[in-house]
Amino acid sequence: MLDPRDIAQRLSAYLGAPVARLSVLASGWETTVFEFTLETASQRFAAVPVGVPMVLRFYQGSAADSKGDREHATIERLFAAGYPVPRAYAFEGDHRGLGAPFLIMQRLAGGPLFAARSFPSAFKTFSMAFFSFVRTQSRLHKLDPTSAGLSEIPHAYAPIDGATSVSPLLDRVLAIIANRVENGPLPGLREALNLVTERAPKFRRSPDSLVHMDYHPQNVMVNGVSVTGVIDWVNTDVGDRHLDAAMTAVILSSSAMEHPRWMRDNLAGNGLRASFAALYLPLYHAMAPMEFERFRYCQAVAALLRLSMMGMMRARGPEAVGFRREAIDEVTPGVVRLLSRYATRKSGASVRLDAVAPQPA
Repeated sequence: MLDPRDIAQRLSAYLGAPVARLSVLASGWETTVFEFTLETASQRFAAVPVGVPMVLRFYQGSAADSKGDREHATIERLFAAGYPVPRAYAFEGDHRGLGAPFLIMQRLAGGPLFAARSFPSAFKTFSMAFFSFVRTQSRLHKLDPTSAGLSEIPHAYAPIDGATSVSPLLDRVLAIIANRVENGPLPGLREALNLVTERAPKFRRSPDSLVHMDYHPQNVMVNGVSVTGVIDWVNTDVGDRHLDAAMTAVILSSSAMEHPRWMRDNLAGNGLRASFAALYLPLYHAMAPMEFERFRYCQAVAALLRLSMMGMMRARGPEAVGFRREAIDEVTPGVVRLLSRYATRKSGASVRLDAVAPQPA
C-alpha cells in the first residue's frame, strides 16, 4: 500500500514546493492516481499551477517504466494536436523520486462517464454524455496517424513470435493471444484462436487510425453532456479502427461489477449492458461508417485478447501481463462468464477460461 503522507513529502521535495494536500483519487489495474494541490510555485516546474487540483498518476506493475514513458509521449502529442486529453506537466521515469515512474497532469473537470454511485445518478450521467463519448472516439479515429507529431506516438503492442514492427496491428494482437494461449496455458481459447487466425488474411489490411484500445466509460471524463478529456493511454497503437471500436463494444458488454448490485451478472446488469452496447454500434456507425463483417470479426479478436489477458492473470499472476498484484481482484467470475459467452458468440467456437491456481511467471 502506498502511504499518501510519504508520497506528499517526496513530491514536495521533487517539485521544490510544499504540497497543500494529497489524497487517493482512484486506483486501477496498473496505476494509483492521487489528487494534490501546491501551496506555492514549483521551483522545478514553473508551469504547474498553484492552488489548483492536479493529478499525480503513479505507475505500478512489472511494465510500469515502459507504460509511463509511452503514455506521457502519447498525451503530449495528442494535446498538441488539440485532442481532449489532460495537459501533462512533468514525467519522471527515475524511481528515486517517488519509488516508481509518475506523471503530473491536469485535473480534468467533471468525472468519469460511468461511476458506481446511485442508479439514477449514474444512469443520468451516462445517458446525457453517451453521444459525446462515441463522437470523441470517432474523432480520434479520424486523426491522421502519419501527421507531424502524431507519427511519433509509440505503439503499445510489441511484435512477438514472428510478427514484426511493421506488421499490422491485427497480426501483432493475434501473436500476443497465441503466446498467452501457449504459455498460460489456456487450452479453452485455442479453438477460437485457430478460427480467427484462419480468417485473418481477409481482414489484415485496412486504413490505419490511432486506436486507444481501452476506450470505455471509466476512461472518459465528462461534465454534463460534454467530454472534458480521455485518459489511460497506455494501450495506444496504430491500426484498424474496427478493432478499437470492437474493444469498446466488448467492454461495454462484459464489465460486470460486484458493487453496485445492479452492475452484476444479473437481470438488471445484463439488461443495462445490452442496452448500451446496442446503442453504441449505430451511433458509432453514423459518425464513422463501418464494415460490419470486419467489425464482427474484430469483436471476436478483441474478446479473445481481453480474455487471454485475464487467463494469464489467473494462471501466472497479474505481473505476467504488466499489472499490479491487486488487479487480480478485478477478474471476477461474473466478468469471466460474460466475456466467455461473448467470445463464444462472436468467434463461433466454444470458449472457456478454466480456473487455475497462479503459477510462477
